[in-house]
Amino acid sequence: MRKLVVHMQVTLDTRISTSTGDFWEPLLFGDAETAYVNEAFRSADTWAMSRKVYDFVVPFWQEVAAGTAPADADAISPPQREFAELLAGLTKIVFSTTAVDDPTTRRRVIAGDLGDQLADLKQRPGRDIVLSAGPRTLGPLADQPGLVDEYLLVIHPAVLTAGPRLFEHLTVDLALDLVHAEVFEAGAIIARYAARWQP
Repeated sequence: MRKLVVHMQVTLDTRISTSTGDFWEPLLFGDAETAYVNEAFRSADTWAMSRKVYDFVVPFWQEVAAGTAPADADAISPPQREFAELLAGLTKIVFSTTAVDDPTTRRRVIAGDLGDQLADLKQRPGRDIVLSAGPRTLGPLADQPGLVDEYLLVIHPAVLTAGPRLFEHLTVDLALDLVHAEVFEAGAIIARYAARWQP
């Protein structure tokens, strides 16, 4: 069966953004970190995400993959270009009640009971599914026994006084097993945890 792997960037106190929805500074995510995360995306064929994540991340990297990135964008490194190419080949499942499907960019929109739909998707043939979403969306999904298989977290050496925390909408406790962790020179830690579900 396919694995559902949550991937998010968080601060040391598990905030996913500032109170205004922006990333903190400095955001320590360079080529080495990108190359590590690319491994997870290389094992996947689908990226499921909230509409906010889609709007923030996907359009820019689709432009990079197409060779039409804005002229004022920073130089694209080889690991970043690989990420763009990986993203272009993924099916993008977007959680939204207003967006529409777009076959040309492999975007498929779903709404309603996301947990049931993702559980059904896991049963179908294919590779891993990466999931990226904020706490209001993630909470009910992480609560559902057996749905999320792993958490791939990029943990930054920063603490914020305000902003949404990744796990703040959970209603059940999670037991996790560390699969692998790596410390990067710039200061971030990338940790991969397997969910330990009790029968």
